[in-house]
Amino acid sequence: MDPLRLLGVPGFELGLAGALLAALAGGPLGVAAARRQLARGAPSPGGALASATLPLLALEALLFGASALHARLATPCAPLASAALFPILALPSALLAPAVGVLCGLVARGRRRVGLPLYVAVVAGSLAWTAVAAWRGPTATAQDHFLGVWPGPLYDEAIAVDRHLVLFRAGTLGLWLAACALASAARGSRGGGWLGAEERPARGRAAVALALAGLLGAFVASRAGGGLTRRSELDRVLGGRLDGARCELHFPREKPPAEADRLLRDCEYDAAEVARRLGLLAPPRARVYVYRDAAEKGRLTGAGRTNFTKPWLAEIHLNDGPTPHPVLRHELVHALASAIAPGPLRVPARAGVLVYAGLVEGLAEAADAPHGPFTLHEWTRAMRDAGVMPPVEALVGPAGFLGAAPARAYTAAGSFLRWLLDTRGAAPVRALYAHGDFARAFGAPLPALAAEWGRFLDGVAVPPELRAAAQLRFRRGSLFTRTCAREVASLEARAADLARARRPEDAAPLYRRAAALSGGDPAYLRAEGEAFAAAGASARAEAAFAAALRLLAEGAEPGLRGALEAELGDLRLEAGDAAGAAARYRAALALAPEPAERRLLEAKLSATVDPVLARAVAPWLLGTGEPALALGRLAGSDAPLARYLYGRAALARGAPALAAAELSRAGPGLGDAGFAREAARLLARAWCELGRYDDAAAGYAVLASGSARPAERESAEDEARRCDFERTEFGVPPPSPGDWPPRTDPVK
Repeated sequence: MDPLRLLGVPGFELGLAGALLAALAGGPLGVAAARRQLARGAPSPGGALASATLPLLALEALLFGASALHARLATPCAPLASAALFPILALPSALLAPAVGVLCGLVARGRRRVGLPLYVAVVAGSLAWTAVAAWRGPTATAQDHFLGVWPGPLYDEAIAVDRHLVLFRAGTLGLWLAACALASAARGSRGGGWLGAEERPARGRAAVALALAGLLGAFVASRAGGGLTRRSELDRVLGGRLDGARCELHFPREKPPAEADRLLRDCEYDAAEVARRLGLLAPPRARVYVYRDAAEKGRLTGAGRTNFTKPWLAEIHLNDGPTPHPVLRHELVHALASAIAPGPLRVPARAGVLVYAGLVEGLAEAADAPHGPFTLHEWTRAMRDAGVMPPVEALVGPAGFLGAAPARAYTAAGSFLRWLLDTRGAAPVRALYAHGDFARAFGAPLPALAAEWGRFLDGVAVPPELRAAAQLRFRRGSLFTRTCAREVASLEARAADLARARRPEDAAPLYRRAAALSGGDPAYLRAEGEAFAAAGASARAEAAFAAALRLLAEGAEPGLRGALEAELGDLRLEAGDAAGAAARYRAALALAPEPAERRLLEAKLSATVDPVLARAVAPWLLGTGEPALALGRLAGSDAPLARYLYGRAALARGAPALAAAELSRAGPGLGDAGFAREAARLLARAWCELGRYDDAAAGYAVLASGSARPAERESAEDEARRCDFERTEFGVPPPSPGDWPPRTDPVK
């Protein structure tokens, strides 16, 4: 972890450093300037302000210049790529701090022993206000007029100057105006009052009016900048609400009732499952906010792409997603485990504030729902084999987790905490979460536990498809170790926005620049190809994918190579070149893709020889056109794979009766074991949604007992518990939005 790497390029971190410099130096400079003016007998507040502010601005300019020069001479980064963040973050503080210092010096009548403590008290009061607002409010950000803006989750790496940041710092300038107005009305006499209303009543009244205007402007601008968002505003914007025994759900008012009911049911089950897994007897009721998109969530909470929880409030903020929501249970662990930990943040923390992030996120991963075909332990063993696993002793400390790449840190910490849960039980893990002391909780020091966990990982098998998937998943390093990390993140975000706007020509240079800064990373050429493919520019897309393949060394990164081969196959299939598509799909299959990707490739490969199936592949499997019309054509096919695809689509769109009929007929004819097992899983889910709970339980039991993969067994057992919860907690299946899609005559 090297935070100084980020300070070597003008941007967010340097802006925070500039704001800190201003808060530390500005006050003493202001108090000293006021004292000098008072010593002359004819004080000039304007002169004091200038003599305190100009040296500080010079220091800020020196800080900025040194960083920009370092970026220009010692790095490949563009020195001014994120430079606008520096003046927005640092300069308002560099104006406010000396002005407040001058005012404090004049109020103290030049007495340094009074003026400096008074300034410290003002800054401490501002920080206390910031801390209380961040602690009580719904936002992820912390905004302080002296110390700048903390954006919340670290994983929103692309930080840009936006309307909210500008408005908040405009509020800081309002406070500066108020401080200057009050200082300018100061009498400056060692023997008199500090406001000159007795001798200069007009000037005093004007100063007070100007100060009040500045304070009002600061309040309005700060409120508009998102620093004072209230839950009533969230309720007004979202508009929907459902209440359960364990969850209070807030969601967009236009969400269909069936989807909202499904989300509440999932929240109720996930909360019950977390309590069961951790042995929580009286967990809090979770308040869950679900936003329409990242833009809305960013505007209201300050964290757009990152979901987050405030454990001390048991409050969760999520971007909308499919059901079951992929991160809801993870966030519920944060909310419900707050019943374990003491302190103001309700998480394990040294001195109440230095959070053990590895324990917080590790427990959430350990108690989360199963995801995908591999367990946490399998992913972690593959990561260790690839040589990129961070040491677990560092991950569970106060700082080590934040310095590691997120995908690596979450997985390894999750595996370690899951192993502790499985081998030691929930009680000592709860004790660890309460105080963070391994020896006290488990009777053994952390190094001994880590060594035992390492020996456990020695026995975890790593199939070839997992090895390839792990190389793709864990290839990205930490923010603190990547060259020009903030610039690259900004390039990615801007390019992605342009790609969504169907402007691949404008996105391509940004992806190329990101690739150059990342040592020629072919993943950015892949993203460029996807942008062209989405816009229908197949030739440009194929050229970008081919260029990315050429950058990969022979035998290196099979996961990325397989993804590129599959995307080239999609382009060939869309162009009507069945033979070319088949060749690419076979090349991708030879690179050991994970099970879900293998099934998708097998389906596409079948479409290269089945004209009826091919009519559905382009709009559905390739994500082009209108899928409903093409999928309707599949209803006329007796091919087992066609019925499987049709049933899967029907279940995803809320038609469980249609899904069950199609999947029941498809299952016996699916020769591939992966397809047959997935069809059986989907059929059990359809039965559960239809209220056929006994049939669903029998289906899940067969899946759990017959699975060769631990992750598939865990998933089947979890889905069986979810279905049983539906029966016992609700008694009736969830409402259905209606049959979909209408069956149409087959197109031959």
